Amino acid sequence: MKHIVITGGNGFLGKAICRLASLHTIPVISISRGGKPENVYGKDYQTTTWVSADIFQPGEWKKHLQGACAVIHCIGILEEKPDQGITYERMIFTAAKIAGITTKSMGIDKFVYISAGAGAPDTPAGYMASKTAAEAFLSSNELGLDLTILKPGMLYGLERPETIQENEYIRKLLPDPVLGPEIKPNRPLPVESVAKVALYAAINTLDIKKLFVDDIERLSSALNF
Repeated sequence: MKHIVITGGNGFLGKAICRLASLHTIPVISISRGGKPENVYGKDYQTTTWVSADIFQPGEWKKHLQGACAVIHCIGILEEKPDQGITYERMIFTAAKIAGITTKSMGIDKFVYISAGAGAPDTPAGYMASKTAAEAFLSSNELGLDLTILKPGMLYGLERPETIQENEYIRKLLPDPVLGPEIKPNRPLPVESVAKVALYAAINTLDIKKLFVDDIERLSSALNF
């Protein structure tokens, strides 16, 4: 079986995808600066190979694309640290651009990009602008990728207890006649649901190429995967 490459596979969503891949005995290679995360062991990740590499240096990791069937790109940041060179433009747009170009250069067409739905009112404009710019670049005919874009809102899961609490708070607001309609389209999703759809999209052809929260939730519930 061909493997899948996950850029940013040691993050919250990336690890969820790796766990699901292991459950289905799908080999994956995780590419991230930190390599193998702490407290990762046992059968939950038995099909994952952890590689430490800099996404901005394709020469360090593109060899791991040989023989792969798809790339799932999960790299991103929520907060900038400009003094450390960590900006939305670099870590979201430029990282996605490099991943897309390198993927295509290695003869791989299928690419799954984890973007974002419209953020909360306090979501920085630069964050959303960089996600949108990355989508546009990856979708370009010149690049020619077989692209699937996932646009979830906030993700929650047991690995990050604070997200469980935030989700519970947001769920209480959904019945509100004023706030509910604003919140519902980008309501939080379980990290496992997004992982399921991302992994499925990497090994199958979907009719919908851009999936929002409703699409992700519906497909995740329908998949026997």
